[in-house]
Amino acid sequence: MKKQLLEVRVNGRTHELAIEPNRLLLDALRVDLQLTGSKRGCDDSSCGACTVLVDGTPMLSCTMLAASCEGQEITSVEGVSEHGALAAIQKAYGDWGGAQCGFCTPGFMMTITHLLATNPDPTDAEIREALSSNLCRCTGYSQMYEAIKAAIEAEQKGMAIVSWKNIFDPDSGSLFDIHVLGTTAHDWQSFLNYLSTNYEVAYSEDGVPRTVPPIETIFEARRNATPLLQIRMHGYTIDCHFFASDAIEMDLLPDEINSQERAESALAFVADIARVLRKEVLLTPEYGTANETELRRMALASVTPSGSLSVRADLADDQRRMTNDVL
Repeated sequence: MKKQLLEVRVNGRTHELAIEPNRLLLDALRVDLQLTGSKRGCDDSSCGACTVLVDGTPMLSCTMLAASCEGQEITSVEGVSEHGALAAIQKAYGDWGGAQCGFCTPGFMMTITHLLATNPDPTDAEIREALSSNLCRCTGYSQMYEAIKAAIEAEQKGMAIVSWKNIFDPDSGSLFDIHVLGTTAHDWQSFLNYLSTNYEVAYSEDGVPRTVPPIETIFEARRNATPLLQIRMHGYTIDCHFFASDAIEMDLLPDEINSQERAESALAFVADIARVLRKEVLLTPEYGTANETELRRMALASVTPSGSLSVRADLADDQRRMTNDVL
């Protein structure tokens, strides 16, 4: 069969191939380009081991003609790594034993890469639905799910950490607020118990030091005094106020969060609070009085009840641009 000249772009590089019109994309990758990560498991689109991304969409390369991909961006498992380092999902697979025999892993990796690109914080049901097109003959799906969850947490924490200067804005000259909304007296007491057990705290009323009392006593004292709980971290302090029973509000000075180490400490503290209370936490610049809608609109970052961090899109994009400029 007469060959035709085909220009394909794979993992960010352009290649010219002289191949038959009926050449499968899988063969073009494995044989012509020597990218052997994608596997042939079935040849009938039933196992997903050959999955690659074509313009960001998972496609089965064992039944797709290479010629049909001309002008499109193809990403194989070899293109998942980031600047020569393992991507979060690759590292998590190794840490959690998600690979097992490894034959199906490239296909799963590509499906997961697409999932996290389109849905950075998927539910368990969404993860299972996304992976329903991939088959693992070792049947070790539980390790894969744990690896994916670990990768999601690592990606979210990583983006929050690399964006710490955008989040805390050390040069802002104002306070930085931490909000937990929709709290009850039970939530407040759980919060106080957790802080007293796990952190160094100092409670005062109108500046007079006192032992931390039950939350009911604090709100009773609030009628005649200003109660304040200080959480003493390594090199900085977080102040907790008792403005309302249905919301926990804390603040800190961004000027004190002047290193990545302190940023990691502050974000870990916030994640712990979210998990303990099983409530979302919002991180905002100081604003005075604001309702929930306004707080959500101005939030620089948020933490889910499970402790997963996410950064406002424009701040994350700014950091990505800065990183790309450096690279």
